Amino acid sequence: MKNITRREILAEDTGSPYYELRKYPEPTVCSACGLVYHKGRWTNGLAAPAGANRELCPACKRVQDRNPGGVIYLDGSYLHARREEILNVAKNQERLARTQRPLQRIMWIKPNGDGLEIATTNFHLARRIGEAIHQAHKGDLEIKYAEGDRFARVYWHRDDQPKPK
Repeated sequence: MKNITRREILAEDTGSPYYELRKYPEPTVCSACGLVYHKGRWTNGLAAPAGANRELCPACKRVQDRNPGGVIYLDGSYLHARREEILNVAKNQERLARTQRPLQRIMWIKPNGDGLEIATTNFHLARRIGEAIHQAHKGDLEIKYAEGDRFARVYWHRDDQPKPK
C-alpha cells in the first residue's frame, strides 16, 4: 500500500492545475516575475545564480492563462467618488500578502459596467482585499465561494445616499 502525502491530498482536493506535485530543480527562477524556487517554495529577494533552471511560477501561469483564483466586484456611487483610495487599499493588501506569500497577487484591475473588477491569483487574497475595503469604507460586502473549488467571488457596494425603500 502506498503512503499518500498531505501534498497529494491537497492537490486532489483542489483539482487545481496550478498546484503541482513535483518539486522544481533548485535553484529555479520564474522567467516572468523573477521569483526563486528555494527549499521547496517560491521566494522573494533571492538572487538567482547564473545557469539556474527557468520556468514559470504557478502565479505567472495563472496570469498567462487569465484564470483567476478570485474576483472582486466593486460598485456604487461611493466608489466613483473615492476610487483611488479604494484601489490603494487593494494594492496595499496585495503588497502585504506578497511579503509572506509571493504567489498571491492582483492579476488585473479593469472597469466592469459602472464598477471595477479586480482579479487575484488566490481566493484568500480576494477575500482579504474585500474585507479590508469593507473595514475601511463600510458598505455591503458579500463573499461567495464556488462549491468544491478554490474560487471566491467578492461583491462590495456602497452608495453615498441611503438606498430607496
